[in-house]
Amino acid sequence: MNLIENARNFWSEWRVGSWLLGIGSALLVSAVFCLLFAYVAPGTWSMTQKVRSLLPFPEVTVGWRAVASFREVASDLRSVRHFYESQDFSSLGMRVDFKTEDGRKRLRIKELEIINKRLEDEAIREIAQGMGITITDTQAQRAVEDQLTTQGNDAKAASDRIMSLYGWTIPEFTEKVVLPSLYREALQQRIEADESRFAGAKGKAEDARKRLDDGRPFSDVATAVSEGRTADKGGDLGWFSHEDLAPELQDAAKNLKIGVGSGVIESDLGFHIIVVNDRKKDNGKDLVELSQIFFRKQSFGDWLTERMKSMPIRVLSPDYRWNSERAQVEFRDEAMRQSEADLLRNSQGDPSLLF
Repeated sequence: MNLIENARNFWSEWRVGSWLLGIGSALLVSAVFCLLFAYVAPGTWSMTQKVRSLLPFPEVTVGWRAVASFREVASDLRSVRHFYESQDFSSLGMRVDFKTEDGRKRLRIKELEIINKRLEDEAIREIAQGMGITITDTQAQRAVEDQLTTQGNDAKAASDRIMSLYGWTIPEFTEKVVLPSLYREALQQRIEADESRFAGAKGKAEDARKRLDDGRPFSDVATAVSEGRTADKGGDLGWFSHEDLAPELQDAAKNLKIGVGSGVIESDLGFHIIVVNDRKKDNGKDLVELSQIFFRKQSFGDWLTERMKSMPIRVLSPDYRWNSERAQVEFRDEAMRQSEADLLRNSQGDPSLLF
């Protein structure tokens, strides 16, 4: 009896062990299959796209933290596609068709935009929180309610509209759109309030003003140091009516003596020194011919780009790569990068590349 009982136990344990081994082997094969489709197979294959849309594997990371998984990007892309295909652009003389070869390329461009947007949102959130900026759920909810009140919509109507446009619930809309916007706004306000960012540009402008005071010709100083687009022309901007000038420059353009350079003038764009070369009337309008020496302020976008350049960003998808100079994810394939540039240059009439 003992021999029989032992044989039965052995056979039972062997079957359980074989069953577990089979399950383990199947899981291992599935994992390898998924990894191959995620990180090796070309993204242009339809099977690759289908498999990746189900995978929670990271596509882009900051350090060891995933900021965009294949599944999340695929979900966002479906929402974007739903938005465009649910709109009627015919009244604008525009159309969206993602089924053609060019349409599929446009869809890949949208996917790249989603990845870069997710990455930028996460970078902003990380930097903001590192500076002590926190947006609470209550603040986000209040922002949603304020927006609904402004538009005169009740919660149900707004929820239905967002669902019809993107396939998102209000909480999803809050997480994907409202919270990132609030973090960006708060961080931008904090950074733009820090005038030390402009010290370099202001110092350059003051140095240029000293050169003029020392008798250097305006055009020579402009050519040597100006960051304006007409520096190689001695800073010559051409003719303007007063109302076409930045508000900060209008008084100087009206009151300066011809040939006498202004002091350093600050605008939203940067620091200017202008000179009026001539004045005239044309069809009853007062016109001035100007030259300028210009030094650009560092914009919030410029500041963010510099910060992102130093972040430990890794792109794991085989279809994309990290361009550390531009601080952006870009197509790995050169032909696709060229197609993107060509499509963007010829985007007239294609709302999928305009919005």
